[in-house]
Amino acid sequence: MRLIKLYNLKDEQPIYINVEQIGHIYEVDDKWEYGKIETPKHSVVGVTTHNNGGFKVLETTKQIIKLMGESKGI
Repeated sequence: MRLIKLYNLKDEQPIYINVEQIGHIYEVDDKWEYGKIETPKHSVVGVTTHNNGGFKVLETTKQIIKLMGESKGI
């Protein structure tokens, strides 16, 4: 198993994702409502074991891909 540590957008708490189960990664731009940023730019990481749309994380897709490359098996 290869885990990477990412930070949840909502509360900035760490979450650990198994690299071997990542199904998709994409970035989402700032969401503006009433002239202010409601949701800041973030990435979504979806895993093949859940159908929940993915985890919203602070890291960019480039950072996530770098972490995936650097991860080592447990």
